[in-house]
Amino acid sequence: MLSLLRCELYQVRKSLSVKIAIIIIVVTSVIFGTKLTGTAYVSTRTPDQMYTLYSGGSICSTMSDSAMALLLASLFAGWMIGGSFENRMIQESISHGKKRITVYLAKMLTYAVTVTLLCLLYWCVTALPTGLKYGLGTTDICGNLSRVPYIVGMVAAGSAAYISLFAICGVIAFCTRKAGVTMGICFVGILAGGNLLASIVSKEVAEIINYTPLGLYRHVLKADMTGLDIARTIGISLVWTVLFCTAGYLRFRKTELK
Repeated sequence: MLSLLRCELYQVRKSLSVKIAIIIIVVTSVIFGTKLTGTAYVSTRTPDQMYTLYSGGSICSTMSDSAMALLLASLFAGWMIGGSFENRMIQESISHGKKRITVYLAKMLTYAVTVTLLCLLYWCVTALPTGLKYGLGTTDICGNLSRVPYIVGMVAAGSAAYISLFAICGVIAFCTRKAGVTMGICFVGILAGGNLLASIVSKEVAEIINYTPLGLYRHVLKADMTGLDIARTIGISLVWTVLFCTAGYLRFRKTELK
C-alpha cells in the first residue's frame, strides 16, 4: 500500500495537469478575490450579505459555489483514474501481483487528496484579499465566522462534505474506465442534475437531499453555523464516503480488466 501511495504521489508531483491546474487556480483566485474587495462589489452587498466581505464569510461564500469543486473533481477523476485505465497502469499493477483493494484505495485516496487540496487553494486564495483588507469581522456581522476555530471547522466540514461528492466521481471513473466519459458524466450529471433536481422537487424532498452529498455542504456554509453542524456534517460525510467507496470497490472487484 505504501509503495503504491508513494508511486501515486510521485505521479501527482510530476503531473503537468496538476501544475497547470495550480497556476490557473492561483491566477483566477487572485483576480476574483481582488474584485471582491472593489467598491462596486462592496456597494451591492445587502445587510445579510455583508459577512462575505470578511475572511470567514468570503471563504464560506466561495465554498458555497460548487461549480469549481465539481469541475476539478470531474477533470481529475478522468485524468487520474480513467486515464490510468486507458494507459493500462492499473491493469499492469494488478498483473504484477498488487491486490485490487490496494490499487483501488491508493488511487481513490490520492485522487481525493489532490482534488481537495486544489479546492482549498482556490477557496483560501480567493478569500485572501478580503481577509487582508477587512479582517475577520465582528460577531454581529459575521456570526461565528468571525472566530478562527469556527472558520477552521467550517472548512474541515465543508471539505469532508465535498469529498463525499468527489467519491462519487471516483466510483464513476472506476466504472467507466474512460477519461472523457468520466468527465462528462460527473460534471453534467452531478452539477446540472443536482441543481435541476433541487429546483423541481418539493420542500420536504429538498430537505432530504440536503443530507446527501448533493447538499450536505450547505449545513456548515452559513454565518450561523454551530459546532453541532460541523460535527454532524463531518460524520454524515464520512458515512456517505465509505458507502460510495465500498460500492465502487465491490464493482471494481468483479470487473474484467482487459
